[in-house]
Amino acid sequence: MLGFIVEVVAWILCIYGLLSIINDIIDEVSYKKIKNNTKLILTVKDAEEGIENYIRQLNFSKNFYNNLVVIDLDSKDETFNIVQKLSEEGINIKVLDRKEGIEYLEKNMAP
Repeated sequence: MLGFIVEVVAWILCIYGLLSIINDIIDEVSYKKIKNNTKLILTVKDAEEGIENYIRQLNFSKNFYNNLVVIDLDSKDETFNIVQKLSEEGINIKVLDRKEGIEYLEKNMAP
């Protein structure tokens, strides 16, 4: 009797694991469709204190990986240089100055 109970529990766990894997596959396929159309546009000005940490945290979020655009609004501090350095390190972000940012928004956000 104990062997039967152990076998039933093992099968239940196997089925649960299989359903979890199927759910993960469905989520991944759905995510890839959404990911290519979603952009996070971050406008910054004089934000050198926290910008590096913020972008590094966003980089770990799979929702905006490869879809982060940072537009610097003529910062007087090192914000632009910090973001540019992060881009050069391999964090996949698009870094634009004010003029480039305006052109980007006009081109990509038109109805």
